[in-house]
Amino acid sequence: MGEQADGYVGFRVPSSDADLRSAVDATNAGRRAAYARSAADAGTSADVAGSRMFESQLLPRISSGQWYRNAQGQWVQR
Repeated sequence: MGEQADGYVGFRVPSSDADLRSAVDATNAGRRAAYARSAADAGTSADVAGSRMFESQLLPRISSGQWYRNAQGQWVQR
């Protein structure tokens, strides 16, 4: 599991843990709403707002050893 370049949380490997999947879904739903509000204020799309959030806020917080999915769709370890 890790951050993705689109601003959402994703699974690097499939998970059968229903509670974890539910938590990820809830997190992503909250982010989706926040990106939509931000996009409306900035006159852009929610996709652009999510990508900008990843670049400016989420990527800098990823610690050494953690995994994230880059813009090319590849999971890489920091």
